[in-house]
Amino acid sequence: MAVDLGPGPSVAEMVRRIAYADGDVGLVCLHGQWAGGGGIVAARPVVAQHCDAHADAIDIVRTPPAADTVADDELVGGGWFGWLAYDGPSYLAFYDHLLRRDRSGRWRFEALWTAERADALNERRHHLAGLLHAPDVRRAGAVGTFSGPDMTRHLTAVEDGIELIRAGEIFQVNVCTRLSASFDGDPAGLFADAASALQPAFGAYVDGGGRALAGFSPELFLRRRGRHITTSPIKGTWPANDPDAATALAASTKDAAENVMIVDLMRNDFGRVCEVGSVAAATLLQLEQHPGVWHLVSTVAGVLRTDVDDAELLHATFPPGSVTGAPKQRAMAAIAALEEQSRGAYTGAVGFVSPCWGAEWAVTIRSFEIAGDRIELGVGGGVTADSVPMLEWRECLHKAAPLLAALGAGLAGDAAADTASASSTQLAAGLLETVACRGGRPMRLSDHVSRLERSSRELYRRGLPADIAAMVNTTAQQTGTGSAVHIRLDPDGRIELTATAAQSVDAATPLRSVTRRGGLWRHRWASAMRRDGGVGVGVGVGVGVGVGVGGGVGVGVGELPSDGVESLFIAADGTVLETGYGNVFLLLADGTLVTPPLRDDLLPGVTRRALLDHARDEARPVQIRGFDRTEMTASSAFWTNSLSGAVPIASVDGVPLPRTDDQILSFAEQLIGARP
Repeated sequence: MAVDLGPGPSVAEMVRRIAYADGDVGLVCLHGQWAGGGGIVAARPVVAQHCDAHADAIDIVRTPPAADTVADDELVGGGWFGWLAYDGPSYLAFYDHLLRRDRSGRWRFEALWTAERADALNERRHHLAGLLHAPDVRRAGAVGTFSGPDMTRHLTAVEDGIELIRAGEIFQVNVCTRLSASFDGDPAGLFADAASALQPAFGAYVDGGGRALAGFSPELFLRRRGRHITTSPIKGTWPANDPDAATALAASTKDAAENVMIVDLMRNDFGRVCEVGSVAAATLLQLEQHPGVWHLVSTVAGVLRTDVDDAELLHATFPPGSVTGAPKQRAMAAIAALEEQSRGAYTGAVGFVSPCWGAEWAVTIRSFEIAGDRIELGVGGGVTADSVPMLEWRECLHKAAPLLAALGAGLAGDAAADTASASSTQLAAGLLETVACRGGRPMRLSDHVSRLERSSRELYRRGLPADIAAMVNTTAQQTGTGSAVHIRLDPDGRIELTATAAQSVDAATPLRSVTRRGGLWRHRWASAMRRDGGVGVGVGVGVGVGVGVGGGVGVGVGELPSDGVESLFIAADGTVLETGYGNVFLLLADGTLVTPPLRDDLLPGVTRRALLDHARDEARPVQIRGFDRTEMTASSAFWTNSLSGAVPIASVDGVPLPRTDDQILSFAEQLIGARP
């Protein structure tokens, strides 16, 4: 049944009024595009179920309690509402009545009518109708400053994910983390205030008795109307405060690849329960703006087989592919290893199953979980082979920013750190990539080109010429043994290729520690040598081979400084970053390799990546973590780059390292080749 109650307050205000009049027990609200748009508010469920595993919760929706009539498919009326957790307790409650607001602002009372509940339903209708005309209520929650996870830990997890992708174990993995703060107040009031500010596509509030979910998801996980089902996975994100965000996202091959992989995954999931030939991508890579970000959104549709119910549909598709990775089961195993905390309701699903209308579920992202005096927010993103760890970290912060702003909350620690930026000198000079050659063949060319492509798109919003690899190969073939090809990219997109003799460092290197000056050092700048932190003149003479004008190029490797002591850059927090020539590794006594995680103030070296790949192939233990000079001087250590391979470190600030040159060079020869 449905009874028109006339115009009334906003959905957010109705949440406040019901919470004030009835208490939060069993209160649910769906705000935004749910069931055609408007809003749904319900309280006082008939049945509430807590389940330790989402599989048990999914089975609950198989047979909803009976109603005398369910013929009207425009009626929601009631049904199972709640959340399916990714890896924590799930909660579902059955309601036989609710309030529903349409897009014009009119409210109506809807119910799954039964004779046994007739008196109770009539009483609830009169009570709720009265609340439409009650005074406004002001209820809110006080939220403390959110503390984030350790940035270094997240960077390490992202890089470990990239390693799994490069090893061929997965194609993509979603790496997530959590922010948390103190909480004092009313969860329903917090949701109402934030929903009014954010206007989410799929806002959802669920009081689960002792734990509340306040969600502001932009992403549709599943919609079933009759036998027709759709999903609209989101993959690809760009901060909306960038004036060129839409253009940059549309041109991002990394984000497009993320999205298409998940589209294929969802097509596969749908194929398990749909009629043969009915599954298709209805839309692909559509740009959508949501609070604080732009997203790429695609839609997959299908027709359910007649023998498939809502529980079987959920079993076939849960958890959502956009928050796991591909292939799904292997990606979920990777997530369990990469993430230190359980996800809880985050990255699960929230929504409803109605015996009349059908079913609709959103992905539980951009969602707060509130229990006692704590509030938590999960954030994350998809990692592919081309992911940049620092950009993945910032994507998490970009997604969190509008949510925290809606609560009037801030961030502490690493999460509040300023973003490093490039200097005008660096940007004006462009980028430089140096590729070692053996016998006229470029070494690890695809990795060098990929690094240059990522930097070019991030800094100058343009990709490289499609034939760049062929250009480098042509230049390399005209050189002799022990050569290097230098790819110079100007800000206007002009490519200049030159070749030189490959100058490498042969002797064990003494290092002098220097505090790294601020700036952006994860790009291979053409303006200066890395060994002096951004000031200096490169060495090497171009021979004019290939494309462009031959001339001097600063390759950042070659002769040591006149005193024979190279720079070892140290971060403000005392951790070791890199040398002026390349990335630093410790070689512990048990054979474990240790190297700092990639961040804004050190270069993602191609040889560093190759060494880590080979170490994995050889089952050699690796730790990606920070370390200081004290630990470094107690270990054997070496630095790496494309031209020199691996070079032992003799001392740091005059303190000799307990090194064995032959051991290090033998190790490097085995894994990466000590010389090009």
